[in-house]
Amino acid sequence: MPPKQLHLIRHAQGYHNLSPEHHNLRDPLLTPAGEQQCIELSASISDIHSIDCIVASASRRTLYTALVTFHAVLNAKPSLKIIALPELQETSMLACDVGASVDELRLEFAGKPVDLSHVHDGWNDKLSGPFTPLTSRVMGRCKKARRFLQRRSEDNVAVVSHGGLLHFLTDDWHDALSGCGTGWSNCELRSYQFDMSTNAAIANATIRETDSSLIRRMHSLNPLSRDEQIQLAVVAQASWAADGYIISAGATEAKDATLDDEDNGSGETDPAIDVCLMERRRDERGVEVDGKHAVRANL
Repeated sequence: MPPKQLHLIRHAQGYHNLSPEHHNLRDPLLTPAGEQQCIELSASISDIHSIDCIVASASRRTLYTALVTFHAVLNAKPSLKIIALPELQETSMLACDVGASVDELRLEFAGKPVDLSHVHDGWNDKLSGPFTPLTSRVMGRCKKARRFLQRRSEDNVAVVSHGGLLHFLTDDWHDALSGCGTGWSNCELRSYQFDMSTNAAIANATIRETDSSLIRRMHSLNPLSRDEQIQLAVVAQASWAADGYIISAGATEAKDATLDDEDNGSGETDPAIDVCLMERRRDERGVEVDGKHAVRANL
C-alpha cells in the first residue's frame, strides 16, 4: 500500500526570490526570512512527529527548507534522512534552477542527515536528457517522482519541491498565474493522498488533495473539473514557455505528455532546446494577470 498521506511543501524564500536580477544566482540559499518561514511552518504542523519519510529536490534551498522545518523530527529519529530526489527539481534552466554538482553537494551536506544516493552526475544538466525544460519531460519526471513516492512503505511523507514543478506534480493548475509564476506561496504546505480508485489512477500514481487541505486554502470542497484543469494548464504552460521557464511543443502536451521518451531517439539534445534561453531570459519581465502587473520572480 502507498503512504497514507503526502505533505507537499514549496521551499522557503531563497535569495533568487528577491528580484528577477537574482535569477542569475546559481542554486541560491535561503534568506533569513526564508529560514524564519521554516521555523513557523514547523510550529504549525500539529502532527509533525508523525512524519516518517522526508523527500526533497536536490537543490540547496529545498534541502535546507527540509533540514530547518523538520529539525526536531530529525533529531528525534536519528535513522531518518532527507532523501534528495533529482526529479523534484525546478523546471527551468535559469541559473537559480540549476543545482550544484554531486561532489559539491556531498561536501556541503557531509555530516547532515541527507541521503544523496539518488543524485548522480548529470542531474543538474538542463540542456540535454531528462531534466531539460521540455514540458513532456517535466511531466514525465513528475510521474516518475510520484511512482517513487507511491512505492514508499512509510505512512506520512513530507515532500519539499518548487513552485512551478508542484503544479506539474499535482496536476493542479488553480492560480498558477496568480502573480508569482505559481499558485504556491513560499513554505506553503498542502496535503494529498494517492488515488486508488481505478487502475489508470494507480498506474499514473495520481494524487488528490485532501478535503482538509482544500478547505484550509480555498475554503471550499469544490475542486476544479478535469476539463477546467486542462484549460488552465494550457494557458499557464503557454505563459511560462513565453517567459523561458519551460519549453512547450504545443497545447496538446498539457493533456498527453508522458516521460516514456527521455530522448529524441538519436541520443542528441532535442533541437527545440535553445541554449541561449538562460541568458536571454534573465532580464526583468512580467505578465498581465487580471489587469495587474505581476513580476515573475520566484519560481
